[in-house]
Amino acid sequence: MLELESLNDKQREAVERIDGPLLVLAGAGSGKTRTLTYRIANILEQGRVSPHGVLAITFTRKAAWEMRRRLGELVGKQAEDITATTFHSLGFKLLSAEAGALGYKPDKLVVYDAVEAQRLLFRAMQEMNVNGTRWALETVAPITKVTSVIERAKDNLYSPEDFVRVKGDFFEESIAKVYRRYQQLLMENNAVDYGDLIRLAVQLLRQNPSTLEFYQNLFRYVSVDEFQDTSFAQYQLVRHLVWRNRNLCCVGSPVQAIYSWRGADIHNILDRFREDFNDAPMVVLSHNYRSTSTILDAAQAVVSDLPYHDAERLQSDNGEGAAVVIVPLNTDYDEANFIASEIKRFDDERFCGPEDCAVLFRTRTQGRLLEQVFMHLGLSYTLVGDFKFFERREVKDILAYLRLVHDMLDAGALQRIINRPPRGLGTAAIQKLQRGEPELNFDSISGLHRRDDLPPKVKEAAMAFADLLFDDLAMAVKEKPLPEFVDYVLEQTGYRAWVQKDPDAKRRLANLRLLRAMTTRYENTVTATNANLGDAREEALGTFLTDIATMSVVEGGDPDVGLPTEAKGVTMATIHAVKGLEFPVVFLAGLEEGIFPHAKAMKTAEGMEEETRLAYVAMTRAMSLLYLTYARSRVVGDEVKEHAPSRFLAAIPKHLIERRTATRESVLPMVVEETPLAIPIDEVQHAESG
Repeated sequence: MLELESLNDKQREAVERIDGPLLVLAGAGSGKTRTLTYRIANILEQGRVSPHGVLAITFTRKAAWEMRRRLGELVGKQAEDITATTFHSLGFKLLSAEAGALGYKPDKLVVYDAVEAQRLLFRAMQEMNVNGTRWALETVAPITKVTSVIERAKDNLYSPEDFVRVKGDFFEESIAKVYRRYQQLLMENNAVDYGDLIRLAVQLLRQNPSTLEFYQNLFRYVSVDEFQDTSFAQYQLVRHLVWRNRNLCCVGSPVQAIYSWRGADIHNILDRFREDFNDAPMVVLSHNYRSTSTILDAAQAVVSDLPYHDAERLQSDNGEGAAVVIVPLNTDYDEANFIASEIKRFDDERFCGPEDCAVLFRTRTQGRLLEQVFMHLGLSYTLVGDFKFFERREVKDILAYLRLVHDMLDAGALQRIINRPPRGLGTAAIQKLQRGEPELNFDSISGLHRRDDLPPKVKEAAMAFADLLFDDLAMAVKEKPLPEFVDYVLEQTGYRAWVQKDPDAKRRLANLRLLRAMTTRYENTVTATNANLGDAREEALGTFLTDIATMSVVEGGDPDVGLPTEAKGVTMATIHAVKGLEFPVVFLAGLEEGIFPHAKAMKTAEGMEEETRLAYVAMTRAMSLLYLTYARSRVVGDEVKEHAPSRFLAAIPKHLIERRTATRESVLPMVVEETPLAIPIDEVQHAESG
């Protein structure tokens, strides 16, 4: 029997409200995941539905696995049959099963990542004769501007046809033409992009009543975590799924809504839910189990002017604790050295180790100087959310090989690896292979023995590549376990030998070993099936590629496919990258007007409101000790600029803070010359982007 005695009164109230709509406001550190998992366990214990009828939506694959793990502790093997997934994975599941209803081929639907999508979008722009004249005055590249506009259109469920009707000026009309052609090209490749995973899933449910009824009957109880971060399209997807049964539990915190730049719409939690489900009770989880009352009160003071803050005011169960330390420094170099010296002092005095500390900043560029100082001093650190694992060049290359073996029609994968490693099929050779087609495709490398128009060397190299794909690798994928097949690809293509010549070979080979290890779990499903072994292995490879393709583009950190990663030393990260994490000691750097809050955000009321929420999220990562630092002058680009202290500092009551003056003698000797970056950014120890 489920034991509820460990829950507080409000958590228990949420857990016991099973039927009908429910909104749970869960502030930082209030035990929302515990509440959500106990509620699902209670639904099963009460016999309301089988595990197959429970859908739990989270924002990261890592969070979905954590939810499954906790549910396993509560309900045992029943947890295996619960659908705990991300929005994008759910969208892919619906589209894969019902692709034919939208005009796609039913099997092997491809999800294009940001790079592949932009490649196709650029082609659409060229075909539509859209040049950069109109956008030359923009501060971003034209393709970046077009990408952003189309992404936001999809977040708001605008199809190309809707976009034409809603928008009107020359700029928007030009993008509408590109948008329409871009969608045509995606369909020709049997592909979708990330925005389509949600937009087309909603379109599917709207246009097909029988399909909608099927999924409404399948998912009888639906839960959504981090509800404040949902886009309009994501909310509409959930709304359609639950409209018949109305068994929807949304858990979120308006004060922690920090993702509007990627399409999140705070009005889902503030307005739309209450309009659509006006009979829904609201439960507020008001006990914070993470931070001291001093840290919590300081953070809440920063957001005290937000109209929705009072609804989720928190109380700490961890005592008063130490004052929040505010430290002004002369320069950003002084700031970096102060932070490093303080962490070193903590370690020397055994107050806490480097792994207990986090250094947070508003933008990635702030972290570069900190990295230099830490590297010079030999302080170990982990940079969270820098280059995502699956964006690394070598990982994308091998995944492209695997995708092409799985689906020979995957033009994006073919384009990527036809000359990686180099095999004499460079740009000029590819143009000859294309025979006037706008891009390389399956037809370009099939029937090569009949091609008399190709130079002998190009024909020979292309035929060798085609034989490798169609004969060697296509046969091996059925015969070899997935981890061994990855090794086989690395050897037969010459990729491993090529990487070994790279200056960064050690890191790249380690990434490839990790990619290989990830396939093990999928191979285990093969040995457990009674199906034909070759077909089962192909299916397992497809599942592996699907899981990777449908991961949210915003997931930070290293591998999000479920392998645990351990941080080494101090955690360095942007604030967005540590949402949901906690640390005993937090240094929040760069609290200056124009830095944090960010200069761009300061231009609008909505932008400033989100910056305020971001400050709250940053401060509530701290458990025991919080440092807030700022510099009177800072190198921005090639200039030294002076900034006033951040308005967030002035919002904190004086009785909660300790102001400390750091003299040159109070920090370690300067270790970096006071000039713009001493180390070129491409020489800092980051993996290269794909």
